[in-house]
Amino acid sequence: MRKNTLILGAVAASLALTGFVAPTFAARQKPTPEQRAEWMIKRLDTNGDSKVSLDEVNAKTAEAFKSFDADGNGQVTRDEIKAKRTAFREARKEWRAAKDKTGDEKTVAMEKLKEMRPAMLPGMRPKAFKHVDTDKNGSLSLAEVTARADKMFKRRDTNGDGVIDASDFTKTKKI
Repeated sequence: MRKNTLILGAVAASLALTGFVAPTFAARQKPTPEQRAEWMIKRLDTNGDSKVSLDEVNAKTAEAFKSFDADGNGQVTRDEIKAKRTAFREARKEWRAAKDKTGDEKTVAMEKLKEMRPAMLPGMRPKAFKHVDTDKNGSLSLAEVTARADKMFKRRDTNGDGVIDASDFTKTKKI
């Protein structure tokens, strides 16, 4: 009898604790597909027409590739990707430490964080790296990365008009 009361009390305490924690998790909402689309278009749209062309994607891809190619040899290795991510983590720690401060220290930390932020590059994740490395030499060339970016662009351009815009993210019912 006493054992059952103890178990029942533990379960009740767990449920009560869960009730207090749940609102914290509920406050964190995942961005909607529309929000993610808006952010992507804003990030890639260089001419301000609210559309992303293949040329804009290729220009951003080349820019991102250059930021990962630390030794400038035209190849991005797994180690270079790992080093870029590590540098970003360190910059983020510095920014968090300077976040509550004012003046130059905060500005410098924010600029470093922006500079170190790894851009999205096809092949950044380990599984994706293998797929993008088509010649299987253990590194990514700009041609390999651009070819994967082109495939991703074509898949995202759902209406086939040659640009990615808000209409490519709307869901239409097929009748």
